[in-house]
Amino acid sequence: MGDWRIANMEKYTEAILLRICEKLQLTPSLYQQANDRYKTITDTLRKDEAFRNIDLSMYPQGSFRLKTTVKPLNGNEYDLDFVAELPIGTMMTPYDLYDHIARILQNDGVHNNMVELKKRCIRVNYANDFHMDIMPGKLINANTNEIVVPDKDLKTWYHHSNPIGFAKWFEEQAKTQIFFELSEQRRVLAQVEKVTEQEVAKQLEPLRRAVQLVKRYRDVYCDEHKTEPVRSIVICTLMGEIASFMGDTLQIIQSFCQHVNSLIVQNDYRPFEVKNPVVDEVLTEKWKEGTNFQDFVKMMSALSEDIISLRESSINSRINELIKKMFGEEVTNTAINEYASSLTKARLSGGLSVGPKGDLNINGSGVSVKKNTFFGSDNVKS
Repeated sequence: MGDWRIANMEKYTEAILLRICEKLQLTPSLYQQANDRYKTITDTLRKDEAFRNIDLSMYPQGSFRLKTTVKPLNGNEYDLDFVAELPIGTMMTPYDLYDHIARILQNDGVHNNMVELKKRCIRVNYANDFHMDIMPGKLINANTNEIVVPDKDLKTWYHHSNPIGFAKWFEEQAKTQIFFELSEQRRVLAQVEKVTEQEVAKQLEPLRRAVQLVKRYRDVYCDEHKTEPVRSIVICTLMGEIASFMGDTLQIIQSFCQHVNSLIVQNDYRPFEVKNPVVDEVLTEKWKEGTNFQDFVKMMSALSEDIISLRESSINSRINELIKKMFGEEVTNTAINEYASSLTKARLSGGLSVGPKGDLNINGSGVSVKKNTFFGSDNVKS
């Protein structure tokens, strides 16, 4: 089979994966709604007498901050994480802050019946959209953004964290590598113009999609095999360590698989530590318990095999079945139908083209595909 055929199938696969990511992430309206609601909560807390002389801040962390949100399986709402942060110097502790947040939101006339008390955070449940987990913390290093938060198991101890620092690390890690790779391409091509931030930002998007898709694969796999999913921060940390961020989404996921499988082999298939790159924290403590690590190894083996099969597939129907298995049938069917619909609309409007290698596209590159006139058109007379 010719290389052009494989390339064409890879473009088709990438188009479907892009649409899946769009369906998994927060819609623009929900994103704005989440922003508005956490700002409302921040204003509500700041107005309370307890914070008259305390500069309380609140900010997003995790997938909401990294723009890698993934809609949970089975129609559940999004889980969005935020930090309510006390400044350095105040006598109030994160445990005190927890109690104040609970008290205020349970009696503010708006969130009263939406508040759920968790071990390390206060959850605010917004019907059918998302729930917001607010973790109380206290800044201990203004230069590094390191904070302490209540430990979920040891009630009198604190756990060190750094959500802002981690998000910065992830993006800087990606940007540095992308800058280097783009510069190397320019050097090989004997081009001297500088790499722009816009080019780097464009390359960051496949990386974010790769994170989304690996997280979604984890959810589908663990739901099917009844195993505990590895933490999202572990996936993001390992993704941030890969050697290359260039290429399409499948190439990045394959690089991720190669990196993680290499670590597994280097450690003789025994649990190894994945550490938070910005704070003294082991992210994989649970790998020492039960079958958690073995379950992760099996998931990575399955993901590696599925990615190879997907990249080698040259028939649409086979690609569709693989993607359904990997990321879920409902979201995949929606993505496939939307892609087919976009091609149909482009063809009918004259915007569908065939590229020099036989690939269909809607960007006007190549020879235009004529409108189908077999089932009625302007050229058919009544």
